[in-house]
Amino acid sequence: MHNVDPNGVNTPFQMATEEHKYLADIIKTTHATLREEAQNYGSEIAWKRHVSRKDVLQKYACSMQQLATTYWVENSLNTEYATCRIEWIKSQCEEYFLNGGKQKYDEREESIRIKMDKDLADIEPFVNYNFNIKNETNHLGLDISFQESNREITLLDVGSCYNPFQTLNMFDVTAIDLNGIPDKVLHCDFLSVPIGTRKILSDDKQEILQLAENSYKVVVFSLFLEYLPCSKQRYICCKKAYNLLESSGIFFIVSPDSKHVNANAKFIKSWRYVLSKLGFMRIKYEKLRHIHCIMFRKCVFKHVAVRWANLQMLAKNDPLYQDQNAIYIPQDFRNVSGEIKQREKENYDTNEMIFMFNELPFGET
Repeated sequence: MHNVDPNGVNTPFQMATEEHKYLADIIKTTHATLREEAQNYGSEIAWKRHVSRKDVLQKYACSMQQLATTYWVENSLNTEYATCRIEWIKSQCEEYFLNGGKQKYDEREESIRIKMDKDLADIEPFVNYNFNIKNETNHLGLDISFQESNREITLLDVGSCYNPFQTLNMFDVTAIDLNGIPDKVLHCDFLSVPIGTRKILSDDKQEILQLAENSYKVVVFSLFLEYLPCSKQRYICCKKAYNLLESSGIFFIVSPDSKHVNANAKFIKSWRYVLSKLGFMRIKYEKLRHIHCIMFRKCVFKHVAVRWANLQMLAKNDPLYQDQNAIYIPQDFRNVSGEIKQREKENYDTNEMIFMFNELPFGET
């Protein structure tokens, strides 16, 4: 199998595969080192050490950008299985903000709220929420939809790496990452950045010192949660996403998983449970070949979102539900010691590499 370079010269696919492997190993080793240090020294110390390694962050960002803009794009043209995560998010935003999706979910939430208030009229604090949202959503729905269609949608891309949304005119993008890129990606440690009444930038406008609450219509975590070595840190970031979103705003989580749809379904359900408790309603889920694509809505009425979680019959002693302030991933339940050494022994199958790098740099969970 051969590729064609820009000069029209055929090159063996094996060369591209070796480059894939090199870039992927940078990504995988960075994640494995962070997890190993979190296990050995605690997540807070490990994160501080990680953030201080500017050279590692720079190398990681460059590798991610090269994988995403070269190999993933190439392979997405060559296989029926590839669906670009950026395009998936874009299409969902169009449906939600421009094609009546938001109004549909406003009405659905209002319907659930009315039923709940009838059943639970004597329970606080639900009574305090009992005002006529219909005048806001149903009556003004057409006006809101018209306004949405004529202005950019504010989007916060967390762990952006190279700002892939910047070319889409429908978005007013704030792209942030540990490794900033001048005039493209703002430097920001999302885990520690404070949230206040307004956004504050550094004097040179290249770093975010504070983010503004209730100021975004969309927050995106694309291949971000797995970056964090601790379940509590992931929860903190999801809670920040909730606080940063406008009411009825949407929250995307894109997570890598090369296995079949049911292999890690229990983890995906636990995320839905914890996020429901926060006030998110899951409104869209698709398992693509190597990724989970999940879309949540910040409910106008938090108790509507919590309702789903309260209806779940959970197994006793299930570790995924013992702490409602934790977001777990499969790596949390395995020993990471020696993981880097094991990677050096891995054999990369050429066909598997084609599929693996359609979307992600790290496919195993």
